[in-house]
Amino acid sequence: MEEERKKESEFRIKIDRDSDSYDEFVNQIKDLITNADSKQLKEMLDGAHPADIVTLFRDLERKEELYLFRLLSREDQAYALIKMEEETLESFLEELSVDEISNTLNHIETDETTYLLSYLPGAKRELVLANLSKADSFEIRSQLGFRESSAGRLMSKDFATVSITDNVRKGIINVRKKAKEIDDIYQVYVTDENGVLEGFIALKDLFLTPINTKVSKITNFSVFAFHYDVDQEEVANTFKKYDLFSAAVTDDLGRIIGRITVDDVLEIVEEEASEDILLMAGVSEDERLSTPILQSVKRRIIWLNVNLLTAFVSSTVVAFFEDTISQIVVLATLMPIVAGLGGNAGTQSVTVVIRNIATGDLSVSNWWEAVRKEFTIGVLNGLVLGLVTGCMIFFVKGNPVLGFVVGTAMFVNMIVASLTGSLVPIVLKGMRVDPAIASSIFVTATTDVCGFFFFLGLATVLAKYLI
Repeated sequence: MEEERKKESEFRIKIDRDSDSYDEFVNQIKDLITNADSKQLKEMLDGAHPADIVTLFRDLERKEELYLFRLLSREDQAYALIKMEEETLESFLEELSVDEISNTLNHIETDETTYLLSYLPGAKRELVLANLSKADSFEIRSQLGFRESSAGRLMSKDFATVSITDNVRKGIINVRKKAKEIDDIYQVYVTDENGVLEGFIALKDLFLTPINTKVSKITNFSVFAFHYDVDQEEVANTFKKYDLFSAAVTDDLGRIIGRITVDDVLEIVEEEASEDILLMAGVSEDERLSTPILQSVKRRIIWLNVNLLTAFVSSTVVAFFEDTISQIVVLATLMPIVAGLGGNAGTQSVTVVIRNIATGDLSVSNWWEAVRKEFTIGVLNGLVLGLVTGCMIFFVKGNPVLGFVVGTAMFVNMIVASLTGSLVPIVLKGMRVDPAIASSIFVTATTDVCGFFFFLGLATVLAKYLI
């Protein structure tokens, strides 16, 4: 074991892209592949984790990737596929034969198998399923039928159960049978004679209890379970809230059909966070570094056009005050200050509110609390920034009225920014639209329009004191 850890650690040092020896190591791999020196390549890969080998793939050509991939054991091949980025995985699976894919699936659990098969085109997927045993094929087909991003699609069908009428001896026997198929067993689920979930037994309790004890005596009936159609984001939030390691998935009748473990949830958290970050910037959640340029342009151009439309609205407001700007040219240099800070404040509010929506801390029942808090923050920030800005303009330009105009516009726009930033995501959520998609665009447009309007409008009213 110590030797394996040492080899794995040494390999990670070699594939560190910041190290001076990385390029030399990659070139050495390439040369061995060119010479088809599989023996030495296997020695170099000995002890390497599949995820680290996938990292190495980034600097190899597809033919080189396939050669290296085929040197791995079936189990390592399966985990290498799981660790690939989605777009790389889809194209990589196209290159593999039906037999190669089928052979790797025997070494992973059903949720991981379902994940991989979801990236295959229908015809090839059917051929792969036909290569599996009837039992495995049936289970995977049924799991593929669940809604994407649901608990049913996320779950694994590999779990240990015991009947509530059995004794501990029977439970231990069941665990031993399942341990041959499952890498990690956290809990043994307790069911009635119809398979309906009743509770669970911690693994430690099962093995420390006398074997003739009835299962019902040591069953914990406070079991966490999700209906198969529950959204994966809700699953992740529940795991986080209650510090779960594992949870059951049930059907419409309450029968256990699978389980979700904490490692699955970690992937959801990363996926959901990445999706929200990308969507807030108007970028598709599917975009990766490997995404083709034209495809990236196509995905981004829609939201850029929406931004262009809102920019025209802002420019129309500015055009309405052209006469004032022509008379008081200094206003043109100060407009971006009011609008820019308003946009930043709005983005802060949007980010906080969207995060609280995503974590489940903000809902229909307490939305007013979030709006009230952001409004208060907007007032206080507006007072401070308005006062600071007004004073700076007075000292720089020597005109107290100009300082008053800028400071007042700043104060009002900060309040508008905070209110808009808190209300827009809540309204979009109520309309069943992902708040991360469009919130920032609407908030920025509102702060620009209101900032220009308040600033230039007030300057127009007080124009005689500014000329």
